[in-house]
Amino acid sequence: MTRDVFICHSSKDRTIANAICSKLEQNRIRCWIAPRDVLPGRDYAAAIIEAISEATLTMLVFSDNSNKSLHVHREIERTVGHGIPILPLRVDDVVPSSSLEYFISNAHWLDAITPPMEQHLDHVVGTVRLLLDRAHEAAAATDAAHPPVVASPHAPEPAVETGGRSARAARLPAWWRWAAIGAAAVVVAVIAGILVLGGRGNSGTQTSAAVSSPPAAPRSGVATQAVPVQSTVKFGNAITLHGMDAGSAAAVTATKVADPTTSPDGVSTPGPGDRYVAVEFQIKNIGTLVYDDTPDNCALLLDTAGHRYEAVTVLSIAPGPIFDTSVRLSPGQKAVGYIVFELPTTAKVATAQFSMDSGFGVDTGRWTLK
Repeated sequence: MTRDVFICHSSKDRTIANAICSKLEQNRIRCWIAPRDVLPGRDYAAAIIEAISEATLTMLVFSDNSNKSLHVHREIERTVGHGIPILPLRVDDVVPSSSLEYFISNAHWLDAITPPMEQHLDHVVGTVRLLLDRAHEAAAATDAAHPPVVASPHAPEPAVETGGRSARAARLPAWWRWAAIGAAAVVVAVIAGILVLGGRGNSGTQTSAAVSSPPAAPRSGVATQAVPVQSTVKFGNAITLHGMDAGSAAAVTATKVADPTTSPDGVSTPGPGDRYVAVEFQIKNIGTLVYDDTPDNCALLLDTAGHRYEAVTVLSIAPGPIFDTSVRLSPGQKAVGYIVFELPTTAKVATAQFSMDSGFGVDTGRWTLK
């Protein structure tokens, strides 16, 4: 599957790269990032080369680590070779090495050196959207300027008679054969009409039984009916939620809330007049399909005034571990992690909300603090 953005980074900067990936995917920008998107058993290098060639944009997490990484240099070189634009995001105050500078010296740079990281990620989203829109517009203009060439049909060549009467009959023109077929169809319709009229009884009603068509079968793998939205429960209670695919289900529990909380990562801080609120969720796969989702995209927090707050990207949180960008659970497995929200200091938390499939699930669970 093609992605919008290929995220190029050093393995030592995985935490920052995952935060960037999560922020972009929260804004419906499809990303490819290693090792998450390398299929098990697939050749690692081949998977990366394929992902680069299918992406519209490459985002480089530029740091002291990536500046020294030969793998990063190769990925950027292949990006340039495919004619794909590069957007470097500098997270360390370092000068590009000569080999890397050769490829990115003309690229538009973004800086994320000074905290808070969240404000930089918001700018990243806007810039990525702008570059993607320009790329799509350019592709559309190219397609319009070079429409596909359709070959004109050639007139049929006259048949050459090579035999007697039987040979000439086999080479009758196409219109004559279609006319013959049409005439035969008319004869068949007339005979069928006579048989139907003859099958009517004295009362004028048709004696043949009507045959009803079987109902259409539902599409495979898709839920055929909506599950009602769950009632609101208190923190600590589990709610069964269903995804869009039949067999996709999870028991989700909002276990506790940390309000307010802080991030010890050194780069994530709430804006002026705001605070971080972290909600811990437990997700247990009770379906028959593999659970594969980004929990940050599934959750919302509501205050007593009815305002809704989406999750924000932080690298860590004081109360405990946060969810990874992508969570995969086989049937029966479970995962626990915090999701972080940023609220005004005056806002009072009322309800936490969760829905599968990045918020597009069949039903929604709600947990109240009241």
